[in-house]
Amino acid sequence: MTVELRDAVTGARHATVEMAGKPVATTWHGRPALLTQTVRTTPSDGISPEKQVWQVDVLDEKGQRIAHREYPDRDKPFIVDGRRVVTEKGKGSNPGALVISDAGSDAPGWRIPCQDQACLDDDATVAHGVVVHHRRDSRTGIHKAETLAGFDAATGAVLWTPQNLARPAGAAATAEPDLVKQQSGKLVIGWYTLSPDTVAYSVNDPTTGRLLATGPTLSGTPKSGLSDTRGTIVVVATTTTTAAWETDTGRLLWQQAKDEVRLDPVAVVGPVLYSGEKPPMAVDLRTKAVLQRTVSAMPRPVGTDHAVVTPTSGTAYVFATRQD
Repeated sequence: MTVELRDAVTGARHATVEMAGKPVATTWHGRPALLTQTVRTTPSDGISPEKQVWQVDVLDEKGQRIAHREYPDRDKPFIVDGRRVVTEKGKGSNPGALVISDAGSDAPGWRIPCQDQACLDDDATVAHGVVVHHRRDSRTGIHKAETLAGFDAATGAVLWTPQNLARPAGAAATAEPDLVKQQSGKLVIGWYTLSPDTVAYSVNDPTTGRLLATGPTLSGTPKSGLSDTRGTIVVVATTTTTAAWETDTGRLLWQQAKDEVRLDPVAVVGPVLYSGEKPPMAVDLRTKAVLQRTVSAMPRPVGTDHAVVTPTSGTAYVFATRQD
């Protein structure tokens, strides 16, 4: 596949490169990058078994290769921000583990012990040099609370644990939280309260776990959430409502009424929130005023001040976004 890398402001071409497989825009240790993962299969010769190798290639925004690795695995590598996360199943009395390693080097990885041998409910997200380990409790059948812990992505040093993750006022003392979003250097977390079917939101520092701001308390249980590219406004959806609030102050900007068509937040581009409900629509991020009732092609943010829309295969338009 031929890929052109251009300046988002001027459109000037930085590089034209050939990449095997479909490139995915991502970050690599905090830097913008393009990632491709392709598989190469060597068929059996009749004696030796079939062999499969995953090839990982990473380019920076100038088209320069910054990483190349090959993994002799049957499963596609799970890579987040330049870190590879591998689920290691337990054996005997030993629990399983999530193994975190640098996806572009041969440096040895470190392990996060899972809560059960199968590691069925354990996962990890990586951003801004921090690995957040979260284990969802899906066996209760009531909600999917999580056990959260933060680790240094490079060394595995413990940054905070569930015991010193600061809770907002109103959170039940024994409640396990839900990780809503890790973006722009902040954790957005939903906490179950003493009132039935209500959740209190907070903003926490991913490196220390300290409380940065307390958000609103909403009815329902957490479903999803996202923030603008600058991390100043977060939109959260629960099972009963959708709301937007400021991460610096916790001030509620708006909350949907029961008789409104529910917004399903899928993207924030500048001051516009895009909803994935049928039909997809665009609303004002701060007021939820409808800007466009039907959106044919969803834009995606690029950096903090541009967006890209691909109305047809092979065609992309990049435009600057207004920042309120």
